[in-house]
Amino acid sequence: MKLLHLLFRGVRAALFLLVVALCSAYIMMWLAMDRDMVQLPRVIGIDATAATELLRERGLQPKVSGREFNERVEKDAVLSQRPASGSWVKKNSEVRLIVSRGSDAVVLPSLAGLPVPDARRVLLQHGLTLGRVAQVHSVEREKEQVIAQDPEAGVPLRRGSAVALLVSLGRREEEVETLTPLGQLFRNILGGEGAPRRTP
Repeated sequence: MKLLHLLFRGVRAALFLLVVALCSAYIMMWLAMDRDMVQLPRVIGIDATAATELLRERGLQPKVSGREFNERVEKDAVLSQRPASGSWVKKNSEVRLIVSRGSDAVVLPSLAGLPVPDARRVLLQHGLTLGRVAQVHSVEREKEQVIAQDPEAGVPLRRGSAVALLVSLGRREEEVETLTPLGQLFRNILGGEGAPRRTP
């Protein structure tokens, strides 16, 4: 009986030492891993340049993997990050950032008076496209100049929207005032005055 009691105490002491050894090993391993791990800070909403510097200070490798339009997040601010903030990752891990391009709405400029090629160029610069083009005669605009546009200037539009133009065909071909009308010409000839000469 005494032998069993001693044996039990020996087994219990051995198990205790084993547990202590395992706990020590776990703690040592955790400390070793902890030195190689870093918790990701939240950089969403921060300027991309500042966010990149912050991540590098933590021993991480930030990478801008894309840019997207967003109404709520300012231009050049971080829109999203992967892995998510609060995650524990190894140092030198890559952190992918999506950066905001700002709002995709643009204010339509005035195109009146511009030749059609110039108007098309302005639209492209603003991320807009040339839509339907109608033409009418105009005494105020030269041929191929924009008379009006739809929507009007100053209206906010989403990028990619089409803008219709009303373009001038120039003045109508009118009778030259210095020329005698055909009916009067016939009467002059019959009256013996002959046909009027054109001014060179």
